[in-house]
Amino acid sequence: MGGLGSGRQFGRRTTNQVTSINIKSISGYDLEYASYQIRYKYQDKPVEHNVQITNTPCNYGGVRYWFKCPHCRGRVGVLYLSGVQCACRKCFKLAYKSERETWHDQQFRKADNLRALLGWQPGIAHADGYKPNGMHWKTFYRLKAEHDVYVQRIFGHTAAWCAKVQARQQAPM
Repeated sequence: MGGLGSGRQFGRRTTNQVTSINIKSISGYDLEYASYQIRYKYQDKPVEHNVQITNTPCNYGGVRYWFKCPHCRGRVGVLYLSGVQCACRKCFKLAYKSERETWHDQQFRKADNLRALLGWQPGIAHADGYKPNGMHWKTFYRLKAEHDVYVQRIFGHTAAWCAKVQARQQAPM
């Protein structure tokens, strides 16, 4: 229980497995109109959805635009297209990819995100790089220390898992 590779690997589809359209991606479109037309082909058949657009005022002026989900009528920033249907994440019962990650995968992802901020090659097996130009030393040391914490957690967890596996193999049957 709780070893490497454990956790829910299969279950609900995730948002990255379904085609999506973000309200921010249609910013060139005149959003003052009350609806937006989504057209695409599914199995060589044209599919068309008329989606309503609404807006809310922002605190410091301006407005924020939203899609209205065709199924639940909720305000959403992203609509998902699955087959001939168009709906929000909740209506399609989609999970985010990060919701299905194991603890071990989360540590790897967090370490890789820090490596990207530092301009280093992804993957903890690669050597640490140098301080990026323009980054303050204080920021560099803070990010590097945070990265090292994740790496130590990964190594500690992996070592404990290896010890457990080795103990199982050496146990008398």
